[in-house]
Amino acid sequence: MTEESPTTAAFALVSDDELCIALADVPACLACGIPGLLLVRYQHSWKNQSGDDVVGIRETLLCPQCSAGNMAAAELIAFFAVEERTGLDNVDVFGDMVAAWVESLRRAPVDEELLTAEYDQWLRGAL
Repeated sequence: MTEESPTTAAFALVSDDELCIALADVPACLACGIPGLLLVRYQHSWKNQSGDDVVGIRETLLCPQCSAGNMAAAELIAFFAVEERTGLDNVDVFGDMVAAWVESLRRAPVDEELLTAEYDQWLRGAL
């Protein structure tokens, strides 16, 4: 819990392979407005211009429309279409699928064009 809000959990990721997965109160996709299926928070790093590693936390929403182009995400989206809830019978399969999706996100190169467009939106106060 945090001091600011006693009902809000504070997550501290301690290793590269640790994931925080939210299945409840998942927001809608900012790009298309469709309700998200899950939200995952994980450690992510990149090289800065000096070649040094910069480590941070990344949060990614699984959107049934916008994420479908990623093969690992498409498998998760199909899982949600078939499974009504993640129970003890399928939690291992679900965990493996989420881990594969996050790994695919970590390997994906930065889309410089999209980054520039989002930065411009942020400067205008639209993001």
